[in-house]
Amino acid sequence: MSESVLISHIKNYLTISKEEIDGILHYFDLHSYNKKETLVHAKKRCDKLFFVEKGCLQLYFIDDFGTKKTSQFAIENWWLSDFLAFQNQMPSDFYIETVENSKVSSITFSNYQELLDKFPKMEKYFRSIYETAYGSALLRLKYINSLSKEEMYIQFRDHFPEFVQRVPQYLLASFLGLTPEYLSEIKRKLLS
Repeated sequence: MSESVLISHIKNYLTISKEEIDGILHYFDLHSYNKKETLVHAKKRCDKLFFVEKGCLQLYFIDDFGTKKTSQFAIENWWLSDFLAFQNQMPSDFYIETVENSKVSSITFSNYQELLDKFPKMEKYFRSIYETAYGSALLRLKYINSLSKEEMYIQFRDHFPEFVQRVPQYLLASFLGLTPEYLSEIKRKLLS
């Protein structure tokens, strides 16, 4: 049997034994989801962290005009949740939905707490994940406040080509704060 994608990812950060692998996996559930399935609903308690083994997820909110605004994507080897709502066990401000058919490992808040108690080294793993996510969020905020929309698309395209290829244009536009039509115009301009 091949090693799980999650365990392979953890091993990028930690040295873990066979016994620890079995113990760690005990706390996670692996599920397959179809495209456009909702994993987290706004205004409901966020009780899970999600690790994408295969597929793509999006985190979004709905603004006062009823428009979906994508805040984050996650593809293979990425974690996604409303981390603040998860940590504080409160209702989420966001939805999490599959963009593609996806295979996702998840851990509930109570299992997460038990996992960290039983395997303290996993705190180092999650700290690394959170630090990277926080750094990426800060960089995105910098881009939003300092780059033109065209420059922002170019930065995203150059740093995350896998998203540009996989994510539908209307979702990519939402993430970048553009209309799909304006994103098409930018792409045409860059091709000419």
